[in-house]
Amino acid sequence: QANITKLLTESIPHITIKVADPKPKTLEDLNNPAVTSSQIEQQAPQLKLIDDWEKVVTTVSSLPNVKAVSPIVTGQGFASKGANPLGVSVIGADPALQDTVTPVTPDLIAGKYQGLGSDDIVIDSQLAKDLNVSVGERIRLSSSTGVSLSLNIAGIYSSGRGRGSVYLTLRNAQSFLGYGTSVNAVYVKVSDIYDVDSLSNTIMALMPYEARPWTADFGSFLSQMTVMGASAYLISAFSLIASAFSIAAVLIVSVLQKSQQIGILKSMGARQNQILRIFVYEGLGVAIFGSTLGAVIGMLVVYLLGLLTRASTQPGKPPEQLFPAQILPTYIVLAVLAAIVTTVFASVLPARRAAKLNPVDVMR
Repeated sequence: QANITKLLTESIPHITIKVADPKPKTLEDLNNPAVTSSQIEQQAPQLKLIDDWEKVVTTVSSLPNVKAVSPIVTGQGFASKGANPLGVSVIGADPALQDTVTPVTPDLIAGKYQGLGSDDIVIDSQLAKDLNVSVGERIRLSSSTGVSLSLNIAGIYSSGRGRGSVYLTLRNAQSFLGYGTSVNAVYVKVSDIYDVDSLSNTIMALMPYEARPWTADFGSFLSQMTVMGASAYLISAFSLIASAFSIAAVLIVSVLQKSQQIGILKSMGARQNQILRIFVYEGLGVAIFGSTLGAVIGMLVVYLLGLLTRASTQPGKPPEQLFPAQILPTYIVLAVLAAIVTTVFASVLPARRAAKLNPVDVMR
């Protein structure tokens, strides 16, 4: 579950701050009864920039649960080598902040992203293949406004998700797209990815911008993770109940096998609470030994499963775990405690039966 969540959310901003789209006004809002219309038309998309992004970054950075904030410039352009222009998405950001919010460096297969210069660009492996270029060569990047830049390829990355974006420095992208000193988005990275809705509402209450959490676009994924977590707890609970019945059955057989010894002890003066404690202590011993042995075997199995690998789907990347698994001490301790408590409770029934045995009936 953690591995799937990381694969999805590590490469996307947890909250995206943008200028909200204007909502269309109805004719009733215009108070003009002389004009009628059969439908409401949304305005055509317009360029929406955040001019006071420094203030936005400072304000959002001070909020709880915020890990990093990065101003972003995004747009479209054409990358070419010779007479072969290809449409690309252009992202401009500070490399240090970008690697914290939506990392690029971990996906690099050649070159660098940190320390990107104004004359540099980072492209994805698919674009490098289509243009037949490598690190150190130059390509031309053109915008719809007529701006054209000759840039040096400083790095090539592969995210494993098809054609990716090209990365420039923030200032270079602002000039290239004609945004001046403004940006068109601010990306936010949080510590707790499942607690972003309240943070989004707080941001929108503090500033006149739209703060869209990642859960708004991946609602189905969030539901799947919730179901997966609930299923895991249900399986654990039913396994615990099944083991409790098995232990109780074993202890009942033990009581039947030791009926004569119980009768002898009671005829010698052993009281019911003493017999009861004997079998409860036996259950406790079984619980401690069994849960400890089970924890050791379980950790060994998880460790061995973690050694199995498969080839990475991304070129230039090391092999990935075939069964992504982690040894989490907290869960192991909780499982051991749950097993001990369940086993002790399961031993009470056969212990009470043993304590109530009539020594005369047993001796007969």
